[in-house]
Amino acid sequence: MIRIINTFKSRLFLNIAFVISLASIFFTASITYKHIVELNKSTDLVMKSYEVKLNIENLMSELKDAETGFRGYLLYKDKAFLNPFNNSRENVDKAFIRIKRLTKENKTQQKNLRELYRLIAIRYSYFDEYREIKSDYKYQKYFIANSKKAMDNVRKKTDEMSKLEDYLLEKREKSFKDTSFYTPFYALLIIIITLFLIVVAYIRINKDLISLRSSNDRLMVINESQKLAEIIGKFGSWEVNLERNSYQFSDNLYRLLGYEPQEFEPTLEEYLKTIHPDDLDFVKTKSANILELKELPGYTYRIIKKDGEIRFFHATGILIQNNFGENILVGTTQDVTDHQIYTEKIKKNNEELIEYNKRLKIYDESSKQAEILGNYGSWILNFKTLEFIYSDNKFRLLGCEPQSFNPSIENLLEFVHPDDKHIIVNGNQSIIDKGELPTINYRIIRKDGELRNFRTTAKIYTDSLGTKNMIGTTQDITEEILKTNDLKYKNLELERSNKELIEFNYAASHDLQEPLRKIQTFISRINDNEIENLSEKGKEYMDRIVNAASRMRILIDDLLQYSRTNKSDALFETINLNETLSNVTQDLSETILENETTIHLPKLPTIKGIPFQIQQLFINLISNSIKYRKPEVNPIISIAYEKVKAKTENIADDSNSLYHKFIVNDNGIGFEPEHAEKIFLLFNRLHGKTDYPGTGVGLAICKKIISNHNGYIQAIGKPNEGATIIIYIPVDL
Repeated sequence: MIRIINTFKSRLFLNIAFVISLASIFFTASITYKHIVELNKSTDLVMKSYEVKLNIENLMSELKDAETGFRGYLLYKDKAFLNPFNNSRENVDKAFIRIKRLTKENKTQQKNLRELYRLIAIRYSYFDEYREIKSDYKYQKYFIANSKKAMDNVRKKTDEMSKLEDYLLEKREKSFKDTSFYTPFYALLIIIITLFLIVVAYIRINKDLISLRSSNDRLMVINESQKLAEIIGKFGSWEVNLERNSYQFSDNLYRLLGYEPQEFEPTLEEYLKTIHPDDLDFVKTKSANILELKELPGYTYRIIKKDGEIRFFHATGILIQNNFGENILVGTTQDVTDHQIYTEKIKKNNEELIEYNKRLKIYDESSKQAEILGNYGSWILNFKTLEFIYSDNKFRLLGCEPQSFNPSIENLLEFVHPDDKHIIVNGNQSIIDKGELPTINYRIIRKDGELRNFRTTAKIYTDSLGTKNMIGTTQDITEEILKTNDLKYKNLELERSNKELIEFNYAASHDLQEPLRKIQTFISRINDNEIENLSEKGKEYMDRIVNAASRMRILIDDLLQYSRTNKSDALFETINLNETLSNVTQDLSETILENETTIHLPKLPTIKGIPFQIQQLFINLISNSIKYRKPEVNPIISIAYEKVKAKTENIADDSNSLYHKFIVNDNGIGFEPEHAEKIFLLFNRLHGKTDYPGTGVGLAICKKIISNHNGYIQAIGKPNEGATIIIYIPVDL
């Protein structure tokens, strides 16, 4: 609004000034016309006299300018002051020639002119002399005194010539009335033309003013747009006057630095304070050769905002000259932090992509080798084009060279056994209709005529372009089928052999009991009736027979128990272990009381298992702990329980499956750690049969029971520090 009011006042003033000027010109033109008519006869002579005087004054003016310039040079030693002096000689010569031409008919003035030329030459000689000699202060005084004297002589001669022209002018004015009659008319015509030009100029000025106002309005819009663009584009502009060493920062440049607009004085020192210390030398180096390069090449550096945040800036600029010849560096600085972060991410992604490609190549080669070693081939079906891609080894499985034919269902069917073609046709139809392919087994006839068994499986996936594909594998399972059939046959044979062995073991155990009972009966009769008739040696032999028969009885019982742990004829039931342990302690009550044994039992869970085997498991474990007690030390047996994940335990299962974990710990004689696996072997004993009674079957039975329950059993021990048995039984059986 203020700008519009000022523009209106300016135009009003211009209009008033134009009207007054126009009136003055008309008035002056009228008076001039009257005087011109009166003086028309002597116009030429008067003008010539005036021209002579004017040239004399110009000559003196040039000399004065030279004098002034040279004095300025003496005072400031700035060669710029010598420009008027250097130009004055040429101008003086030109003025001298014009005066000589104008006064060529006046001998007196010609003589004065020659004398004036001599005096001017003397004056310039002092200038030249001073420039050639390195002057000191005394010489400067001498120069100033002589130059003043020479200048006074020149001024005196020019005054004499001017007075002569004044005299001639006065004389010529008397004859001015004889001037040409047409001169006033021409003068008036010139005035009219001048007025016309003024009018045209006025119109032009008005147009320029309107254009200027429009330009100012556009400039205002552009300026505001520029400010808005800086905010949106996260950049700021700046100017540096290299001659004056002055700076200008846009408002948004302050904002980018975390300051309010114009919060600090725009100087280089203040701006350098915002630059990250590690980048300061880099910025200074980049800004060093601006005058030579005529620009500031773009570069990126870090700054520290007012709030301490580190940002990335990118600066660039160009060198220009203003109307005064001053070098101005104008440029922009943009916050490129997001771009820098994005660039770093792209760089990192590219590095990862390169590494991924390397791995992919290795994987591709490994896959090819794996297909050969694994005797399988891979394939891909594009649902959009319904085209297949076969791996090289898929062709080899068919007895063909890699990529030797176009992979399609039709071409594949040529290799399929006639009786199995329907499997491939139905599988392909399932892919088209349902988008899935169940695992299929079929036979093919290779190119060389060999019959092979294939298995194909596949799944759906979508690639990065959104295209739906099916990827599958086809494996030659001929050897697997042969081995499976052979294994089935061998398993049947083994199952039959095991059954026969179990039946034999059971029958043999029962059959052995009858003669053993007779032996023990006869031993009992001998002990009752004939023992006193035996010699001491005979009695010793009899004791050995009794012990051997007793061990034979225990061994037969253990073998019977071991044979009963066969899993095939047992069913899993829900077992309350609290009841099971109560039954175990009742069965072992005499042994427990006899050895003054203490048993610590926690609250135990309900599990799935084979009841009589689980009961036999804990009977054997508790009996074993009591059997291998320390002499003169009452046995203490502790049982602990917790539910654990497989991967957290030291067992051959790294899944998340849950297990019941039981820890049976005693204070007995223990064992060497290297025997931790041996104690579970059948008939294995760590001690002599005279030291501790037993057959070496008890822990072997425990291991077989745990194996029947798909669990794990471990033993930990140290001599004289007791033994710990750890049992794992799966929660889900």
